[in-house]
Amino acid sequence: MYTSLFVPYAKLKSSSSLGNPASASCPLQMSPSRVVVRFGGSFSANCTSLSDQTDGMGWESPYGGVDLTQGVTSLLFTIDSVPEWELGPMCYVNSRDGDQCTEILPVTVYKMPDSVSLRQNSTTVKEGEQFAIQCDIVNVAPARNLSVLWHKGNKILNSETFDDSRPSPVSKSSVLTLTAHGGDDGAEIWCEAKLNLWPGEQGPTMMRSKSHSVTVLSEFSSPFSAIVISSWDQCWDFNCFGVCFRDV
Repeated sequence: MYTSLFVPYAKLKSSSSLGNPASASCPLQMSPSRVVVRFGGSFSANCTSLSDQTDGMGWESPYGGVDLTQGVTSLLFTIDSVPEWELGPMCYVNSRDGDQCTEILPVTVYKMPDSVSLRQNSTTVKEGEQFAIQCDIVNVAPARNLSVLWHKGNKILNSETFDDSRPSPVSKSSVLTLTAHGGDDGAEIWCEAKLNLWPGEQGPTMMRSKSHSVTVLSEFSSPFSAIVISSWDQCWDFNCFGVCFRDV
């Protein structure tokens, strides 16, 4: 069983490098410098002391902690299955002169959405009118790194991020409001959920909704290809735009 032997020394020093080249006051180096891990996933990180006065090292953490180990200048930290949404494992080094140096490993725990879907009240809109489409993202973490991208054909219409510091999964919605134009008739619109945690194209594939096809009715268009009626008065029952096909 892991037992913490970390002691808050009076001369404790904290590294400000966070995995960058070690500072003179606290010569610690992390590899990797930061961790992005799926909830329930595993990871390892190595802490190295660059001081020739190192007496011993350890990792302080409720999960995967490593007891003070004498006579080493490098110590591995491992978690087989990440059980929490917030982790801050801390490497500490005791020097022969009684100083203690510490550094916290930045860990981001993520979860991809359960689903990404679109909602719209009506599938048919009038030209010139505004309409809204809602994108629902269910159970994603962390929300502060979530981006929602709106697409129409091969164009990105809009993107949205969220000011939410909660580390555990939450559900989010993004609403896109558009004005219908004749050229939009038949256009495919969809949304995409992306976690901005990796450089470039690294990381899991973005999750996207099904495409939604927009039907735009112009002033002289009809939802019917042809309507044959026996009475002119019946026209409004069939075509709300007043364009009628009359049997002559």
